[in-house]
Amino acid sequence: MLETTALEEKPQFSLVIPAYNEAGRIESALKDLMFALDYQYSFGKNSELLIIMDGCEDGTPETVKALIKNRLGITAIVLPNRLGKGGAIIEALKYAKGDLIAFIDADGSVPTGELNKLIKLTNQYDLVIGSRYKKSSVMPFRRPVRRFLFSRSFNVLVKLMFWRLHEIKDTQCGAKVFKKDLIDAINGDLLITDFVFDVNLIYSASRHGFGVKEVGITWIEKDGGKLSGGLTKQILVMAFSLFNLRLHYSPLKGFLEARPFKKLTDTFYSWSKP
Repeated sequence: MLETTALEEKPQFSLVIPAYNEAGRIESALKDLMFALDYQYSFGKNSELLIIMDGCEDGTPETVKALIKNRLGITAIVLPNRLGKGGAIIEALKYAKGDLIAFIDADGSVPTGELNKLIKLTNQYDLVIGSRYKKSSVMPFRRPVRRFLFSRSFNVLVKLMFWRLHEIKDTQCGAKVFKKDLIDAINGDLLITDFVFDVNLIYSASRHGFGVKEVGITWIEKDGGKLSGGLTKQILVMAFSLFNLRLHYSPLKGFLEARPFKKLTDTFYSWSKP
């Protein structure tokens, strides 16, 4: 289901927010983002906001629809089934009209003003990613030990499997800005629909010769992260997705389409769903 009040002109900037079961915290984050689109960003009326909600069970769509009622340039995309973070973003990109596109987490962990740091650098780079672990990064509150250890261990695994990303300190920060031309070029390589989508995006952009820049930003830790429940299962899912992405960019790519492997993959992801 799609609800939108379209702009009269083609937007220059599209901001995508994937929101899964965020009814408890999306209101304040969404209000900040709507204010930012109206007053902070240098795109004036030529910006749009797309909120994609997939398989929500907590009233998130109703909360969002009430907040965006009669607002120009805001699209609510409501899907009945859970797609995963990456799957939701891939779906939302089909509707994004801007020459410049960004996505940001729905929990408000990235202050809206931080997007400007990334946007300004798109004059020099095709993909600009926020980072929690650069020297210039600011985290007012310490991350829980379990999350921190998982984050850093995952980053080590990414570097071991994808050498092109050895200088990237944080693939998973939920703030990224990129050019529409980049998405058009790598769209056929976007195959990961869970949290490893970020690695897929960065690595595919690098493989296609696009310029990638990592920038330290302010990050405010929020409770209730989607990795907090079933962490062991999420670790297995993300490791398996990294393996699939590595296969995709290897001489063994054909195994991904082999019937036994596809059956194994479908079975594994079905088991991993909440």
